[in-house]
Amino acid sequence: MDFNEIVEKLRKYTPGEHQFVSQYVNAHWEDEFHKKRARLFFKNEWTAVMDRFRGHAHHDVIRSLQRDRDRIEEYLQDQMRGEIDSEYRGLAFFTCSGDGFFEIFKANAEFSDQLVVDVRPHLKQLITLADEYERLLLVMVDSSRARVYELRLAGVDERINIIDDVPSYHKAGGWSQPRFQRHVIDHYDRHHKEVAKNVEALVDEFLIKNIVLAGQPEVISQFSRFLPKRVLDKVFITVHLDMLEPESVVIRKVIEHLQRHEHFKERLGVREAVKQAAIGGKGSVGLAATLRAVNERAVQVLYMSRNFRRSGVRCNQCRLLSERTVEGAPGQCPHCSGEVAEVDLAEEMADDVIAAGGTVDRVAHSPLLDEYEGIAAAIRFEKVAM
Repeated sequence: MDFNEIVEKLRKYTPGEHQFVSQYVNAHWEDEFHKKRARLFFKNEWTAVMDRFRGHAHHDVIRSLQRDRDRIEEYLQDQMRGEIDSEYRGLAFFTCSGDGFFEIFKANAEFSDQLVVDVRPHLKQLITLADEYERLLLVMVDSSRARVYELRLAGVDERINIIDDVPSYHKAGGWSQPRFQRHVIDHYDRHHKEVAKNVEALVDEFLIKNIVLAGQPEVISQFSRFLPKRVLDKVFITVHLDMLEPESVVIRKVIEHLQRHEHFKERLGVREAVKQAAIGGKGSVGLAATLRAVNERAVQVLYMSRNFRRSGVRCNQCRLLSERTVEGAPGQCPHCSGEVAEVDLAEEMADDVIAAGGTVDRVAHSPLLDEYEGIAAAIRFEKVAM
């Protein structure tokens, strides 16, 4: 099941009588110490969960949670022992044994260790990671070989693998060195032209928006001459790599470049949102203004600090999100006086923005964003109505 399918399935999940478990695991264990630390972390988290429900929850709820815990623990033990594939750096478990629900999402990038038990799936990390690692085409090329991969959050597909025989220099047949060199250069050009043709076809077929070129600088420069402008415009990173490097090393280096690129984009985005908010333009900063923009379905990009934690309320009648009510009777919606339920604002705001066609950026290390309660937004139109 690919990313879009699993997110859609999780969004459509209807809460029942049992609790739903969302467990995110950083599966990039470098040694036994990291494995032991992960086991201890989740042991403590699960102990706290079981203590929270034991004594007041129905025994069917407890039994469902125990089955969820045991099934996840068994899977992680098998992976740590190397009995199942361990190429993925992040694992996300979504399970409710009482409702017969169990899904695992495997990612090329790392999640943060987290256990959330609630009435519905917790999607914040999954959605955030998807935004940071949008599907792209990785093109590795040198003078005689090319490998093209479709790199996705959930895996890697090799689309083409081209190997051309470059003629070796010899004096037989009366070839002069300059003539032979021209022959070799013509061969390189034909090779690059063929690779470019395949890349163009893949971009069109799979609607690729982003391309990474990898190889030696001079080769990338020569190869780029054969890419049409509309394809070349999709290249946003070039990575200097050797074609002989293992695929796992290549993917790791590309993801590291993507992280740096994404963090740079996030900082620019936050700065522009703050600027626009200051002049009454297409930006909002702070929780109150950004909540208003979210409720009006006006958010194009939501910038949220990774440390943002805030509870709020959602009205069961008008469905609007609010900070904790200040005026009116406790538990009433400040917009329509309807009954409200307490929610995690970070989770709910992210869901509403994505449902309205926007995107969510979880921002790390932004002192500027921290000045505005850790939240800001680029909005679709000037000055959100008061």
